[in-house]
Amino acid sequence: MQVNPAIVPSFGKLAHLAVLLLAGTVLAGCAGLDLSDSGRNPDTPYGNYLAGRHASVTRDLDAASDYLGRTLAEDPANAVVLERAFIVALANGDMDKAAELGRQSIENGGDERTARLVLALQALKEGRYEEADAQIEQSAPGPFTALIGTLTRAWAAAGEGDKDGAVKLLDTFKGRTAFEIFRTYHMALILDYMEDPGAGAAYEEAMTAAGGASLRVVEAYGRHLERTGKSPEAAQLYRDYEALSPGHPLMEANLKRIEDGEKPDSLIEQPADGAAEALYGLGSALAQEAGLDIAALYLRLAVYLNPDFDVARTLLADIYERAEDWKSAIAAHKGVSEDSPLRPNADIQIAVNYNRLDETEKAVTLLRGLQEEQPNNVEPIVALGDLYRMHERFPEAAREYSRAIALIGDIGPDNWSLLYARGVCYERMKRWPDAEKELKKALVLSEEHPLVLNYLGYSWVDQKINLAKAMEMIRKAVDERPQDGFIVDSLGWAYYRLGQYEEAVKHLERAVELQPDDPVINDHLGDALWKVGRKIEARFQWRHALEMKPADDAVPEIEAKLDYGLDEAVQRGEAEISGPAGTPDKGV
Repeated sequence: MQVNPAIVPSFGKLAHLAVLLLAGTVLAGCAGLDLSDSGRNPDTPYGNYLAGRHASVTRDLDAASDYLGRTLAEDPANAVVLERAFIVALANGDMDKAAELGRQSIENGGDERTARLVLALQALKEGRYEEADAQIEQSAPGPFTALIGTLTRAWAAAGEGDKDGAVKLLDTFKGRTAFEIFRTYHMALILDYMEDPGAGAAYEEAMTAAGGASLRVVEAYGRHLERTGKSPEAAQLYRDYEALSPGHPLMEANLKRIEDGEKPDSLIEQPADGAAEALYGLGSALAQEAGLDIAALYLRLAVYLNPDFDVARTLLADIYERAEDWKSAIAAHKGVSEDSPLRPNADIQIAVNYNRLDETEKAVTLLRGLQEEQPNNVEPIVALGDLYRMHERFPEAAREYSRAIALIGDIGPDNWSLLYARGVCYERMKRWPDAEKELKKALVLSEEHPLVLNYLGYSWVDQKINLAKAMEMIRKAVDERPQDGFIVDSLGWAYYRLGQYEEAVKHLERAVELQPDDPVINDHLGDALWKVGRKIEARFQWRHALEMKPADDAVPEIEAKLDYGLDEAVQRGEAEISGPAGTPDKGV
C-alpha cells in the first residue's frame, strides 16, 4: 500500500515519550518497588513484575498484562507499575483498560501526557467533546501536545459545532512548515464534516501541501468531489494517483464506483474518525523513519477510534512484518474488512506470514481457498508459486506460474517476473532449454533487469557456454546493484567456476561485507580462500558459515571441508561445487 508521504517534524525531542512507548523496554526500571523479597518466588509482586518485564521484552503482551495485573492487585497505588501496565495495555490494543490504568496512573503521579491523550481520545469517541478538550488542555506542553493534542481539540470543537474554534486551533500551525500538511488536510476534513462550502478550496490547498502524493488526501478529496457532483474530476484525481501507484486497489475501487454511478460516504462520519486520521498521519510518517514501535501504537489508537480504518490496519500489519512479529501481523491483516478492496492482499499476506511461522500447509490451504473464491485473480496463484519456490518444490511452483501465465494470456513488461520465476524453476528441474527460453524472454521484457542478467549469466557460466557474454551480463548486474550481496556473490562465484580464484576472492570478500549473515556466501568465500592457499582463513569462514545455521544438506559438506580440506572432501564425494547464494528463491 502507499504510505502517506507527509513531511513531519523530527521527533527527537520526544525522547521521553519514545522510551515510554517502546513496549519492549518500558519495564526496565524497578524504582518504587518493594525489593525486600529476593524475587526468587515468582508469586510475589516483584516476581510477577519481573515476569511481566520479560513477557514484554519478548512481545508476549497478554502475559505481560496478566503479570503486571497481579502485581497491581498487591500494590494498586504503585505509580511505576501502573504506568508500565498502562503502556502494555496500550501496546496490546486494549484501549478501555489503558484508559482505566491511565486515569489511575495520573492520580498516583505517573506521566500525564500519554495517559491524558488516551483519556481524551476515549472521550472523543464517546461524544464527550468538552471532556476531550479538557484532558488535552491539562496535559503538559510540548511538541507532542502541539500536534496530536491540538488536532484532537480541533475535532472536539467540530463535534460541538464550533467551526470558528476548530479553525482557530488549526491556524496555530500557520508558519510551521513541518505541520502544514496536517493543518491543511484537517482544515479540509473539518469543513467537509461541517458541510462548509469552503471545503473544496481547503482540499485544493491540502493537495498542494501534499504534492498530490498523499493517499488519504486523495481519498478524502475524491469522495468530496463525487458527493458534490464532480465525479469526472474525482476520476481524474484517482487516475493521477494511480499513475504514481499502478494498480492500487483503492483507486481501482474508486474508479469502479464512479463507473457504476454510486456515491461514496464521507471519509469522516464523526469527529473520532478525524482524530484517527491525525494519528494515522503521524504513525505513517514515523513508520518511514525508525520509530516502528511508536508508529504501531499511534496506529492502534487510530484503529481504536475508527475500527473500519483498513488502511491503518494494513500499515500496522506492515510494521509488524518489518519487526518480524508474524503473529501480530496476521491479527492486523485479519482485522481488515471482508468487503474492503485491501482484503485480497491482506489474505495473501496472512498466508505469507503463516509460512514464515513454519505453518506451510496452513498457508497452502489458505491460498488454495483464495484461488477457488477468486478464480480470475492471478495474485493467489503467484503467491502459491512463490511459496513452493521458496521451499524448493520447483515442479509445483512451475505449475502455479504456468496457471498464472495462462490466466494473464499476453505476458508483457508488467509480468516479466513470472517468466523469470518459471525459468528459475525449470533450471532447478534441469530443464535447461525451457529455462533458457523463459529467461531470455524475461531479459527482453524486463529491459535487462539485474536479477535476470545475474541468473541467466551465471547459468551460462555454470555450463561454460557463452562465457564472454555471461560475464558481461553478471558484471552489468553488479554495476546496477553494487550493494546487493547476492549478485556480487554470483560474480565472485562465476570467477571461481572459471578457475580465476584470486579474482573470485576479491568479489566474494565484498559479498560477505554486504551480506555478512548469509551462510552460503561465507561458505563460498571459504572455498575461494582455500584455492589461493589462505587455508586458515578458509576454515574460519567455513566455521562462521556453520554458526549461521545453513540448510540441512549443506552442514555435512561444510563439516567435511573442515575435517579434510576442500580438495579431499570433494574427492571423497562428501562435498561438491554449489551454485551462487540466493538464486533458487531470490524473487523480484
